[in-house]
Amino acid sequence: MSAVAAVVVATSAAGCGVGTGTGSASGMLWILGCLEGNPRGTPDAEQAYDLQPTFFVGEPIEDITDGPPANRLIIRMQHNGNAVEYNDTIYFDIRDSAQIARCLRGRTVAGVPDWDTRSGSADPAITAPWCEQSADPTQLPAIHLVPFGPVAVSFSPQFSCHSNMHPPAIVDINGIASDGHIHFTSFGSAIQGDQATIPPDMRAIVDPDFTVNFGQSLVATFDFTVEDERVAAALRDMKVQPPTPVIGGNLAGDFNFDLARGRSAQTFP
Repeated sequence: MSAVAAVVVATSAAGCGVGTGTGSASGMLWILGCLEGNPRGTPDAEQAYDLQPTFFVGEPIEDITDGPPANRLIIRMQHNGNAVEYNDTIYFDIRDSAQIARCLRGRTVAGVPDWDTRSGSADPAITAPWCEQSADPTQLPAIHLVPFGPVAVSFSPQFSCHSNMHPPAIVDINGIASDGHIHFTSFGSAIQGDQATIPPDMRAIVDPDFTVNFGQSLVATFDFTVEDERVAAALRDMKVQPPTPVIGGNLAGDFNFDLARGRSAQTFP
């Protein structure tokens, strides 16, 4: 896919420094195979973990291919503003911003949803829709988090899990969300004003080229189960013997920030 990346950073409404925002991420985790072989907890004895994020950025990637656009948005929340190679980072990879906006808008046509009603998962055992609309019209939908789904969440503890013995001092251990939810209360202009008072059949159509624009906000809460990315990938690829997991647990939290241009969001040279 050819794409143009428009790098953005978090900033408060008052225009404070790069990466500014608010949020949290904590839970119980276990991580093996790092810190010179000393585990951070075990599957039977998880340890408390707190990311204490202070740096929030977004990275929109504009789809310029022929056919229906799929504008991507990668959200990062980090412990601090150092490079990701020396940080603990949670990534929210939104593969198609318009599809997420359709879910949040909840528009129907003659009672038929105009969003993707599938599970979003390659696992046939997962059949529930990824976009979970509430029977209560005052409540916004929840997005079900599944491995490699419409909102794919990953956790990279490259600061907590490192090596001082074998430079470069990075141990490639990554967790992903195998289950859980994210609840957006702001996703740019996706939510239509006082949406709860507008019947679904009367809500405005979402532009297929929808993006979260500069100056708009991203606000959400989340809670997910952490699974070893290698295990999830093996199951997705139908490998006979998945590797032994080296990370697991649960993380929950929230983020609230606006988008503005800036180089510090960039994860590539």
